[in-house]
Amino acid sequence: MYLSTLNDLRYYIEELSIDSDERLMIFVGDAYEKEIQDMMNFLNSKNILFFGGIYSKLLVGDKCVSKGYIVNKVKPIYCSIVLPNLMRFNEELDKNENYTAFIIADGVSSRFKELMDTVYEKLGSKVKYLGGGAGFYNLNHKPCIFDNDGISMDSSYVCIINSETKIAVEHGWNILRGPFKVTESNGNILSELDGKKAFEKYSEILEDETGLVIYKEDLFTYAKEYPFGIMEGTNLDLIVRVPIVINEDLDIICIADIPKDCNLFILSGNAKTLLESSLTIADKCSKIAPKKYKPLLFDCISRAMFLEENFQIELANIQNRMNCIVEGALSIGEISSKVDGSIVIHNKSTILGLIERE
Repeated sequence: MYLSTLNDLRYYIEELSIDSDERLMIFVGDAYEKEIQDMMNFLNSKNILFFGGIYSKLLVGDKCVSKGYIVNKVKPIYCSIVLPNLMRFNEELDKNENYTAFIIADGVSSRFKELMDTVYEKLGSKVKYLGGGAGFYNLNHKPCIFDNDGISMDSSYVCIINSETKIAVEHGWNILRGPFKVTESNGNILSELDGKKAFEKYSEILEDETGLVIYKEDLFTYAKEYPFGIMEGTNLDLIVRVPIVINEDLDIICIADIPKDCNLFILSGNAKTLLESSLTIADKCSKIAPKKYKPLLFDCISRAMFLEENFQIELANIQNRMNCIVEGALSIGEISSKVDGSIVIHNKSTILGLIERE
């Protein structure tokens, strides 16, 4: 349910029936950052359990808005904030049941990968993962994860429900050049490619391939069009990474981890290839959709920046193939399960989950 103002949220809550074992999962557009405390005070005054994240923009049908609230009622079997290397989980999950873990994470945190590793160490492949990194449109690192106890950063929130979810991931980026060996990295910091300083190698490749001469200050402008693709094993189903800034050592800081010794490609794309991928993901999901479902969409913030006015076409491509309103958020890192059940952080990608409903 999308609600455009805090007063609308209050009226909605006053009429809503919430059982003691239910909670509200809330996405807030970052234009309403200053209203978060008022929202939390109101919900606490009603003794309503809740959790959620501040996102740069909310996705509602074919619209992308910075104001408002998306509210979903969930019935969790487990619900808790998670810190790096700190997650208390003692539940027994029935191997004959289907579970989905919603994850709202601090997308700008340098510990994003640690947070996901912590979750996977506890839950393994017993659940399907669906979520996205919260954070602000300007990518400033500020508290963005909230629940009844307050608001935090460098954390994530995990909510497990007993439900099957069909998930698809697409990105629409193609290989421009590579592979190159990541000879030095640490978490989300890429230091060397093929034994050469990362920024020097990256700028050299772009100049060779496109004629562009880029400087440190220009990185994010061009990285929107030329991201990285991580190759795992011999699988060419690449995981996309977004370079966001250069540090004083000419290392490239990315939104999520770049494993040392992995093979890395330079990718390229355009509005046509990205919009084709939105049609692909919608078609995939429409073919595997349960009879009744709730669609939840996490689409990368940098896709919206790259596509600009065409981003509405991407949203419409997806909405037009669903039988109910698609809701979700622009994310800073998209979270899903891989085929083997492990958890993965994507960048510049679209993740659509269809949550089965009774």
